[in-house]
Amino acid sequence: MRIDPITDLVAFLTKPSYAEPGFMIYGYIALALLSLSIAVACWRSLPGQATPSNLLRFGVRFIVGSMWWQQSLWKVPPDIGGLRYWTDQMVEHAAFPIQSTLVKTLILPIFTPFAYGVYALEVFVAVSILLGVYVRVGGTLGALLIVNLFFGLYRAPQEWPWTYVFLILLMVLIVVETYGRSLGLDAYLAAQSPEGRRRAAARA
Repeated sequence: MRIDPITDLVAFLTKPSYAEPGFMIYGYIALALLSLSIAVACWRSLPGQATPSNLLRFGVRFIVGSMWWQQSLWKVPPDIGGLRYWTDQMVEHAAFPIQSTLVKTLILPIFTPFAYGVYALEVFVAVSILLGVYVRVGGTLGALLIVNLFFGLYRAPQEWPWTYVFLILLMVLIVVETYGRSLGLDAYLAAQSPEGRRRAAARA
């Protein structure tokens, strides 16, 4: 049961429960610290990074990446019952019969390896966005995962479809605006590219 954002955040970071494996919490703390370290290093060493707009983009990226990591916690194998429940919901509540049929005939018979794959994808998206590395790839995969939820749970009575629409738009924005190049590892990769080196030489 949720209490309030501050209490829940402290509990998330300090009191792992059965639904939040300890190693995942420690992994998040390590990723968060690494993300902040990368941001500080970019701010100090890369031309054009020390701007308020880049700081804002980093903040958005950090929060979105944290959301992906938190959402992966209830799918940590071998505890995949929660994911199975929502996959079953897609069979009942998909927007189009073809998706319902595909889930029932293709996904459910191989659900265990499918669940491991979903978990791995969500962890990859979280790491990509938190660290700002290959954000176009991670963000695109994240958007596709959310599109699947949008159509798969569209008719579920407890869902608000607009939630998924806004999440899709946010992921698209992160991809199109290359948020990884704002205080992320993608900024370092861009600086090391031939074009980035030419720009650096022109400024010298």
